[in-house]
Amino acid sequence: MTTVSDSDDQESVVTSWCSLFKQGTDFDTWGQPLEATEMYQSLSKQLHHCSMSDNGIFTDKQKKFLEKIRVCLDSRSKFLQDRVSKEGISLEDLLKLESTLKNLCLKPSENFPVDVRAAQLQTRKYPNSVHSLHTSNDEDKPSQRVSGNLLPKPLPVANMRYLSVRVEKMGLKDASQFIDPFICVSVKDVKGHNLTAIQNTPIASDKQDTCVFFNVDVHIQKTIESLPPGFAVFFEFKHFKPKKKSTSTKCWAFLEQDEIKEGPTYLELYKKPTDPCRKKVHLLTVKPLYLHLKLSLDS
Repeated sequence: MTTVSDSDDQESVVTSWCSLFKQGTDFDTWGQPLEATEMYQSLSKQLHHCSMSDNGIFTDKQKKFLEKIRVCLDSRSKFLQDRVSKEGISLEDLLKLESTLKNLCLKPSENFPVDVRAAQLQTRKYPNSVHSLHTSNDEDKPSQRVSGNLLPKPLPVANMRYLSVRVEKMGLKDASQFIDPFICVSVKDVKGHNLTAIQNTPIASDKQDTCVFFNVDVHIQKTIESLPPGFAVFFEFKHFKPKKKSTSTKCWAFLEQDEIKEGPTYLELYKKPTDPCRKKVHLLTVKPLYLHLKLSLDS
């Protein structure tokens, strides 16, 4: 935990707080409520400690802003821990506080950007939040299954490479039986934590015999060099079940870091449930049915 003393540089302390804030909102955006809550609670403790301290590093007005930010962090944490509750600040509003925290060393603005009391009652959904990307209700919407939520190719970064995956087809027995099939693509570290936004392909373009065809490009949103050692790209084949009115996972596959090379590749399919840590892996079938991909690395 960052502690504030007379010898601490105000700017360096705020920079460390901004880093925690960014980690928390990133986890929140990617649909990792536990990790987001951990970051929010850690930052909340630090802000509260500082706002209650008589160290003289921050002015009274700055301390009031820190305490308001703390209240918003606690509100968001409470909402993520209790999804049934209708109360809790939205991620959209929480993100408005990033610039307020970042500019704390400068002259604070006259107005706090969020009405704290009103924000706690809001239930608006941020476009990239856990609510809009990962709940079964959103996945079950026909429009979501048809169009997917693929992201555009990121802007280039000097001396760094982005991975683009052409999802061509998946071999499955009785391929024609699946309703509105699509593939959910995610990037996870060795502990199974999401590292980038989860993307869903549009529903399959065709189904023939033992193949489901997609022929779509998925652009991984972080450079290969910026991802931690041992990461993997996951592919979950999902389809709609009308009787249950829900989306179900049929099987999954993953592409390990050392398998990322230019050109075509074929991944084995595994039985559900998906194991993000890659420890419980069982083949779906002994038949030669694979996920067909084409990889490209762009600088």
